[in-house]
Amino acid sequence: MTDKLKGYSWDMGGYVLHTPQSEHGKLTLKDAEQAYQLVPRYSPKRRLKDQITYILRAQKYHAIKHVFFFMSENEAYFNNAIEQFTSSNGDSLTPERYMDMKMACREAVLNCFTEYSAAQGATFLTYLRRVIHDTLLKYRMSEENWTISSLTEYKRARLIMAIYDKCKGNEPAALRIYCHRYNCSIQNARKLLDAARQMRHRRLPIAFDDDGDEWEQDDELIADHWDYASILYSGMEAAKFDQAFRKLTYREQTMLEERNAVCMNCGRVSLLNTRASFEDLAAMFEGSTASGAERAYNRAVEHLLFELVKAGQLHCVEIRQKSVHREGKIITAAVYEYRVDNDGAWGEIQFDLLGKTAWVETFAENDLCDTWEVTDYAIDTVLKSESGRMPKKAIIPILLESNID
Repeated sequence: MTDKLKGYSWDMGGYVLHTPQSEHGKLTLKDAEQAYQLVPRYSPKRRLKDQITYILRAQKYHAIKHVFFFMSENEAYFNNAIEQFTSSNGDSLTPERYMDMKMACREAVLNCFTEYSAAQGATFLTYLRRVIHDTLLKYRMSEENWTISSLTEYKRARLIMAIYDKCKGNEPAALRIYCHRYNCSIQNARKLLDAARQMRHRRLPIAFDDDGDEWEQDDELIADHWDYASILYSGMEAAKFDQAFRKLTYREQTMLEERNAVCMNCGRVSLLNTRASFEDLAAMFEGSTASGAERAYNRAVEHLLFELVKAGQLHCVEIRQKSVHREGKIITAAVYEYRVDNDGAWGEIQFDLLGKTAWVETFAENDLCDTWEVTDYAIDTVLKSESGRMPKKAIIPILLESNID
């Protein structure tokens, strides 16, 4: 974005954004919904009927403020796009997550507006439609476990998983349909389906208090959706998984089953769009709010993960940000602590984010599995995240080949 906007003025002419754009602070949904609004409120004397004029002015005068005027006037378009995208996938939309998506969309607009031409015969909003959709898909991809490297491959993985779901879990049928429809080999389609199964560890955003410190520390960045069938399919022993599940409290078991639309007693797996919302879980356990139910669900997932680690069915690595170094608004270096399998002393990893390199200062203790393989998961999680959305802390489940007999 820096090269594309070289020579553009960032002078806002006395306007400031309504919602602070810092990465810290406790947000509300209303704050996120009004993230593009300006103070004082931008209200041109003669409201532009043709929204393209904002973009053409930005290009002509090399002034970014006109892009911000455009986004302020059309914020409902971006809000609708985000809300439709999340609701179609049954996702929760916390204020922080909403704000992150808004900022990702804003960056996408700043990246592409210079390439727009009215001669193409489409309005700028029409031109943006595919850009915003891909931006939201890329954001979702960044939340998941980075088993897929490119947006194109990610789209293919979602497509083959949709076919797999329509085939009601019949893998040979899903592979045949995908290969016939998209001229793909069985081997490549199977690899893609395996990668799609691994896209199950969605990380939720952390909340901060007014001082920038993390609040409600028990809210780890853990899976929003725990795909039991995918885990078992990957080689985990069903009996040990069931034993780990039975060690949870009744409330934890119920939350996991209802939220993931499964029954651990009869083996029923329903469509994901039938799963209980956090509002449903809150009503189920009286005295809780939707956000409280979400935190309780996250703790249940964490409890199950650690029980599976104890049973030797999974490994996990925890990371937490210790410090960062900035040059202007860009984070150029960071220090993370990490711990393996929820046990022993923390190790430390140094990151050069400009060079995309990292080195281990101190290895975590009681690392009983392959040291470098597990450490690589921690390193990849940080290096593959975008600078503005680096995780403050995360718990990453790992299924190593050594776990599978």
